[in-house]
Amino acid sequence: MGLGAVEESFYVIEVELTAAAGAATSTTPAQPIGSYPFLWEELGAYWDDTTGDWQVRISDNGRNHYFSSMEVKVAGMVGIEQKPYELRTPWRFDAGSGIMIEGTNDGAGLDTLFLSFIGKRLPAGAVI
Repeated sequence: MGLGAVEESFYVIEVELTAAAGAATSTTPAQPIGSYPFLWEELGAYWDDTTGDWQVRISDNGRNHYFSSMEVKVAGMVGIEQKPYELRTPWRFDAGSGIMIEGTNDGAGLDTLFLSFIGKRLPAGAVI
């Protein structure tokens, strides 16, 4: 494989948000996708179960596309187990775009939310 080539491969982009109780935060600037397209297939999440209670609104800032009309409870999507939420329809982020997340910590104290965008990194020019 040459320097410019990328094979379709398993890939994870992790985004971290930290906020005090009742506070809102966002990824500013957006989390970059990088030089190759990314096919998002699953969403994993981790936070401190004892104090955390997060809601988020995710968007693709390259296409100005929101995945919900408002913030949604993370626990409602991924539950409290370690099984990621599987997207019914995978989403392709274009190279050079970014993942924007607006989040609110509805928990009892300072908390950090880790969101794992699980999918595949695609070769440049891949058609999905």
